[in-house]
Amino acid sequence: MAFTTWTALYNAMLDKLAAGDTTVGTVGSADKTITYKSNAEFLRMLDFVEGKANAETGASVPRTYAKQGGRGV
Repeated sequence: MAFTTWTALYNAMLDKLAAGDTTVGTVGSADKTITYKSNAEFLRMLDFVEGKANAETGASVPRTYAKQGGRGV
């Protein structure tokens, strides 16, 4: 599956996870390839790709301003 976005790569990785195919292998596209050698490494890369996908879609917006610190002031 060729992908054009981080979201597509994340979905491809979720498909591999659902199929139980996470011991050794790769997930890739024309310009990005994720290679993993263990289930733990796959899960770390899945977290990384999920963060990129969330940033791409606007699902996670980093805090860019200070908020009240919660000290009762």
